[in-house]
Amino acid sequence: MKKVIIFICVALILGLTLACSSEKKNEKTAEEAAVVESFYNAIVNHDRDVIGTIACADWEKNGKREVDAFAGTKTELVDFACSVAESGAESATVSCSGKIAAAYGTEITDFPIAGRIHSVVKENGEWRICGFE
Repeated sequence: MKKVIIFICVALILGLTLACSSEKKNEKTAEEAAVVESFYNAIVNHDRDVIGTIACADWEKNGKREVDAFAGTKTELVDFACSVAESGAESATVSCSGKIAAAYGTEITDFPIAGRIHSVVKENGEWRICGFE
């Protein structure tokens, strides 16, 4: 009987340990996807200043060009979500679904986001978007 109780206690401790480590991994990957989500929110809010805080140094100018491309339009994200495709200690790839709907006067043009693979890198201890394909 004593062995059964010890076995149950060990199994509980092991289960809790695995649950906690899984939660930390989800938090980490959430950070990587969140920086890409911030990029698209900067586009629809026409907030090019945000790009300097979320883009890697090598891609900052390109990120600002992406925001500028939607200047003078009314934009919104439609059915938008991002998730981490691959993750390492210093880099990750993030894929998103949805589209940017941009109104040019009365005409609405959709810009699909699905299919883009976003590169995210750790720079100065923070996750930053560094382009997409």
